[in-house]
Amino acid sequence: MTRKTVAVSLSVLTSLLLMAALPGPALSQAAADASLAMPVRAVWMHPGTFGTEKTAAIEKIRKTLDEYKLAGIKTLIMLVKDTAGFVFYKSDIGVAAPGYDWDFFGAFLAEARQRQLEVHPWFCVFPESAIIGQVSQHPEWLIAGPRREFVGVANPALPAVRKYELSLMLEVAERYKTDWIHLDYIRFPCEPTEPYFSFDPETLRLFKEYSGVDLNSVKAHDSGNTFWNVWLEWNRDQVTAFVRELKDALKTTGRTIKVSAAVFLDADNAKVLIGQDWAAWAKEKLVDMLCPMIYTNDLKYFERYSKRAVTNGRGLCQVCIGIGIGSSHNQNTPEGMIDQMRICKSLGADGVVFFSGGSLTPSFLEKLKTSK
Repeated sequence: MTRKTVAVSLSVLTSLLLMAALPGPALSQAAADASLAMPVRAVWMHPGTFGTEKTAAIEKIRKTLDEYKLAGIKTLIMLVKDTAGFVFYKSDIGVAAPGYDWDFFGAFLAEARQRQLEVHPWFCVFPESAIIGQVSQHPEWLIAGPRREFVGVANPALPAVRKYELSLMLEVAERYKTDWIHLDYIRFPCEPTEPYFSFDPETLRLFKEYSGVDLNSVKAHDSGNTFWNVWLEWNRDQVTAFVRELKDALKTTGRTIKVSAAVFLDADNAKVLIGQDWAAWAKEKLVDMLCPMIYTNDLKYFERYSKRAVTNGRGLCQVCIGIGIGSSHNQNTPEGMIDQMRICKSLGADGVVFFSGGSLTPSFLEKLKTSK
């Protein structure tokens, strides 16, 4: 090789290195956001978004689902039982929501299936604030607080309550041949206080039968007391018992029906304060998808709790982080939503779930379209 050839080669090499160091042509926003693709992009949806009039509702459903598909949303978590206890499907057990004298869920499911979209019927499991139907016939099912005050929530510690709520889910699974059941409010109430378990006579009898402890004789209701710790654990186990009973009951259908669950953001706190031991559900393979609801605009804490959630579910079930678009805890922006999706992707989450459909305005959907 001649000295001239070496000089030319060095010049070419230098040019190449300089080109590599330069930023070059900027990637389009669509290309930059393409890395946000994850197995699951879902949204929680409420029938009220579409109204009670059948023809208008179905027309709006069609338009909305077409928009969602363009935005890369392929999983729809549709409410079928609300916190009042009303249902939005054709039921022989539950009470239909006012104004819905037609099969809303059946119509919605048909439109979703035409578009090859996955649907999770969403149950607010234990809240029964309207005290209707079978619950009205059994007021003893409601939680009675420490001062024996009743709240509009059915008591997970009572086998009869678990059997009733389970019957609604099996009804949907069998009538509509769904592939999923989605659990929400799968816990004791967090209001008026945490924890808030039931002190009704039957619950105290069941606890004494299990533990040998008369809770009425336990003066110190704090975690320094041995018997209070037993009480906390026993209530937690009743919620887990329901999830286990559901999983077993779904097997009797002869079909594979998966379970997804909306859960509070921190597993350690949830299992003590609301009896929701969702990390244990993952370990026992009782759930196929966990959706920790991390509703905040603070990216530091969003990342902290998302990381914990992904760690708890890794290798056990899908973990799809709940992103608050418009919630009681936060009001997000399209840019904030994308930032949180990037965090979820970087942590190895299986997907995201947006809360909720009513807040996914055109500006959010446009942002999602460029990040498929």
